[in-house]
Amino acid sequence: MFGYLVADRASLTDGQFRQYRSAYCGICSCLRKNGLVRGTLSLSYDLVFLWMVLSSMYEPEETASRVRCPVHPLKGADIVLNQFSEYAADTGVILAYYKALDDWKDEHDPVKLSASKLLQKPFERASEELPRQSEAVRKGIERISALEQSRSGDADALCNAFGELLGEIFVYDQEDHWAGHLRRFGEAVGRYLYLLDAVLDLKDDIKRGRYNPLSQPGMDTGEWQNSALDLFLGDISDIYGFLPIVEYSPILDSIIYSGMTGKYRQSLKDKTTGEQNVPRSL
Repeated sequence: MFGYLVADRASLTDGQFRQYRSAYCGICSCLRKNGLVRGTLSLSYDLVFLWMVLSSMYEPEETASRVRCPVHPLKGADIVLNQFSEYAADTGVILAYYKALDDWKDEHDPVKLSASKLLQKPFERASEELPRQSEAVRKGIERISALEQSRSGDADALCNAFGELLGEIFVYDQEDHWAGHLRRFGEAVGRYLYLLDAVLDLKDDIKRGRYNPLSQPGMDTGEWQNSALDLFLGDISDIYGFLPIVEYSPILDSIIYSGMTGKYRQSLKDKTTGEQNVPRSL
């Protein structure tokens, strides 16, 4: 994904932040167990957001432990695992694999080709486990790629395409009572993420001559993009408020009501102050 689904560290207690880190490290441990030595190829806090939403919805049994790994070889790291740790890891691999392939086709960057080859075997295993989600990602990436290659100015179509892709990722069980609500939640998150990424990249894309749907002829940015982002955030908030989420709700609140908008607020501040945009590290 885009790396925007992060919590606002300042709004979390130390205990909540440890929970957040433990979930991240748990997903990383699943990636390494499943053969992805360089787990960071497909690991991001976006996957922790997915994990926390599903874990809060279904409240599965969790196991906590402390492990040593290449990143924390001496002190070790606390991890928490449940049935959604593998799921988040697998969806991360699927997304990263198709994204690397698409970037290779577009940019012919050998780094992207190497990444896709490193992800090949973990991707094949993940796709066997999650065929519906893998097919949804493949179709979504192809649709987005076709629109981008045609230099489409239809930002709505692009946002909706990524929304539909992410909607399937948020549905763990199609037969579950909450499947439709989770799909709509994922779709709303996906629409917001795609537009936010286009907004934040707009200036640099124009400078480098790269495609951006917001830079196409006839596209009116400014007030429109602000209104659209507010609308998408409103959709996310409305659906989120309807979901029966209790566990991890303080962390999810931090992500949705503060973290998701943090980079955009910073970009607006930079435009008025001339400061360099330096995202706050977790």
